[in-house]
Amino acid sequence: MSEETWLARLCETALPPSPVVVDGGANKGHVAARLLAALPGCRLHAFEPQPRLARKLGKRFAGDPRVVVHAAALGEAAAVLPLTVMSRPTLSSLFAPSGIQDKYAGETLTVTETVDVPVVRLDALFDRVDVIKLDLQGYELPALRGAAGLLAGVRAVVAETARYPLYAGQALMPELTAYLEGFGLVLDGVYDFFRDASGRIASGDALFLRP
Repeated sequence: MSEETWLARLCETALPPSPVVVDGGANKGHVAARLLAALPGCRLHAFEPQPRLARKLGKRFAGDPRVVVHAAALGEAAAVLPLTVMSRPTLSSLFAPSGIQDKYAGETLTVTETVDVPVVRLDALFDRVDVIKLDLQGYELPALRGAAGLLAGVRAVVAETARYPLYAGQALMPELTAYLEGFGLVLDGVYDFFRDASGRIASGDALFLRP
């Protein structure tokens, strides 16, 4: 299955002409680039706590006035927290890894360093957000709690979710679904499944829409 298959469904959703989009866990900017192509009138805020990756994001989108890069993590409260950086940087998290090795059986994953990073609340930064995409390696629910003041007006949320805990303290899909339903956002589908070595679905991207 191709990456970001939820994007076609998102484009079918009624959005304002110039939607405000948050890309949480922007990493190297691949998803951000696809969002910009699919929603050319959007204003995109890319959040990436890993300093090296945040610098690369800044360079990648330096010529695009639609993009603002934030070198910060998203969470429930403003703070400075330790980020566990993995040998595969895309797996780095504010939570300690637990079952991530089960997901990537056969691959040696190690912690390379721990770095303190700033954490911000989304609803402390914005008055309005239309689309929130989160790929935070288990930290999606704290980030959504930090967006509580915005969620009543959000049209769509895309959040990576797991079938079993990959990180200590990670909320699984039932918790994410129950939380977002409280703001009127309903699970529309789960896309881009990743299967572990046993063939089990380990994770996927859950798309929540406002009916």
